[in-house]
Amino acid sequence: MNENTKNDLNRRDFLKVSAVAGAGVIFSPYIKTFSKESTSNDLNVAILGTGAQGQVLINACLKIPDIKFKAVCDIWETYNLQRAYRLLQKYGHKLNAYTDYQEMLSKEKNLDAVIIATPDFCHADHAVACMEAGFHVYCEKEMSNTLEGARRIVEATRRTGKKVQIGHQRRSNPNYLHCYNHLINESEILGRITTVNGQWNRSVQPDNGWPKPNAIPVSILNRYGYESMQQHRNWRWYKKLGGGPIVDLGSHQIDIYNW
Repeated sequence: MNENTKNDLNRRDFLKVSAVAGAGVIFSPYIKTFSKESTSNDLNVAILGTGAQGQVLINACLKIPDIKFKAVCDIWETYNLQRAYRLLQKYGHKLNAYTDYQEMLSKEKNLDAVIIATPDFCHADHAVACMEAGFHVYCEKEMSNTLEGARRIVEATRRTGKKVQIGHQRRSNPNYLHCYNHLINESEILGRITTVNGQWNRSVQPDNGWPKPNAIPVSILNRYGYESMQQHRNWRWYKKLGGGPIVDLGSHQIDIYNW
């Protein structure tokens, strides 16, 4: 595989890899420890955002052959970033750690793709910057917390020619795929669908906490759009940052209805 072919990552291969990551890789019972030697089949990636969902995606990617993590980035240096960095080192990945995504993009020139698992209000800035740096993107849902942000991502894909997949994981779920491909489209057992009803429930949960000695300095929180550590840890419940449970949970169902 020559360098031009590698940089122009095959769309089908990239979407296949990112779809498996979105599904949680439920089919593989082991985590692969990689050789330190690089091969022409390697997919070099970075992950931006190593919180709860970022950890899920890291664990998923560890089960996919030939994925090599070259960088991790998170503003929570003393907790999220250290945890992800040490985990990937443990499994043989030779990588760099960053707290500033712009620094990462300026220094990491040999990436094929970036996995984005930051809060929704960051997605547009992060995805556009990654594409403009020359990298394909797998971005967690929601695409953005605003229509304007989502449009910026779409425009950037057209302008740069880079691929983006948004992590609506139901489309990678074998149960949903079976219903869509075989029951609805092939067998047409439902006929013409005109109305869909559905619901998804989650009990009331306490706010997310954090280890007090590892709190992010307020100056850093302010730089990235947060007023406090409380807001950083519970951003989904703040209107300017997230969209509440309808975005967190309901978006999966709404996406399936549109599908």
